[in-house]
Amino acid sequence: MTMNRSSCKPIAVTSTSSPRGTIAGDVAGLFFPQLAELGLRVEATVSPRVEKKMVYAGACATSFEQAQNDLKHLADLEIKTERIRRATTRNGKARLALTAILEQAFLDKKLPDQLRGGPADQDAPPIAVVMGDGGKYQRFDRNQAKPDSGSFWRESRVACLLSMTAASYGSDPQSDLPDFLQDVSIAKKLAKIGHVPGENPDSQKRPDKDNELPWQRGEMLSKEVIASSCNWKDFGPKVASAAWYQGFAKATHKVFVSDGSSAIEDLQAHWFSDYTSVLDIMHALSYCLAAARAMHSQREAAWQCYKEFATWIWRGKVDKVISALADAQAVMGDPPEDGGDNDPREIVRRAHVYYTNHRGRMNYPLYRQKGYPLTSSIMESTVKQVSRRIKGTEKFWSSEGGEAVLQLRGDYLSDSEPMDAHWRRATTNANGFRAYGVSA
Repeated sequence: MTMNRSSCKPIAVTSTSSPRGTIAGDVAGLFFPQLAELGLRVEATVSPRVEKKMVYAGACATSFEQAQNDLKHLADLEIKTERIRRATTRNGKARLALTAILEQAFLDKKLPDQLRGGPADQDAPPIAVVMGDGGKYQRFDRNQAKPDSGSFWRESRVACLLSMTAASYGSDPQSDLPDFLQDVSIAKKLAKIGHVPGENPDSQKRPDKDNELPWQRGEMLSKEVIASSCNWKDFGPKVASAAWYQGFAKATHKVFVSDGSSAIEDLQAHWFSDYTSVLDIMHALSYCLAAARAMHSQREAAWQCYKEFATWIWRGKVDKVISALADAQAVMGDPPEDGGDNDPREIVRRAHVYYTNHRGRMNYPLYRQKGYPLTSSIMESTVKQVSRRIKGTEKFWSSEGGEAVLQLRGDYLSDSEPMDAHWRRATTNANGFRAYGVSA
């Protein structure tokens, strides 16, 4: 694209009251009318349509090298990986800047508005569901020394905001434990979740997809994803802000589902205290399977014990499980101080503590009656989708680059398609002009 300088008209620069002024952006089109019409930045080397493809490939392919190949074979574009990386990082940082502004606007609101308010143009979902979990990625900043631990692995934080239909019932729609939770094949899935001794996590298979969640619940209407490398304390307001802009604060039914980790529980207590807190039932069942195997050396006896515990949990009778574990602990004795995590006494103790701490989050009959989700399986699959881009033994991210890609990965996994609005703003605001300071 060439510029015809003869078409540019002179502009008078008016000094302002400040020592230094800038040329206003609304006259930039007079200097570079062609750039303004195309919606290009003055630094742009490709059209907006091509940059959009570059950023999508950079954020969604498994690597920048794969993004280069995808653009070559699918879009007939020969673009080097470094250009794709720069475009991806630049737009990721722009998205981070906007979400930071929205987050601060949310934090500036009074508490009643944070808890019950919401955007006027955003309807509340019938059921608002928040889930959180973590992934892994490697971070390495060139100007920093090698970590004391010798490992570059860091945790990424991911949250899902689910809008679901209401599906309430007059009573518990399924009081009997589903058949697939009584079948021995489920043991491999539960062992993987709870790291139950005696199972090989690398050889696990999920239950048949069609039978995985046979109980009644609301249908998912939409999903929003937030991903970041910040700690859980700083991640909380990001999730709360995103939920507020989705109208979640105005919802009648609000649900927070997690696996019971203390960090996520703290996030829920601080930012989503008015939500019904639900313990993921698959994690709950993994602990009773581990305890049953610790209590019984015979496989059949252990499986029968698991089914009894699982039935009690399914029907909301967690106190029975707690009592049975206390009795077993009294017979087996307390674990020794030097005992390992696989010591049967330690496994039973850990399960007893887990259920005691989470008994208030395990009223599963009531949750089924209201159509609430009982598992965080959607959250787990979302973490895998995020990790597909950023996790790998050969992948090292800078703090800036990793955060930018995490932001974009969440954007592209969100049903509201925030990147569409981002590109509309980018082409509208771009005027082909760089503002310079001018002496008064």
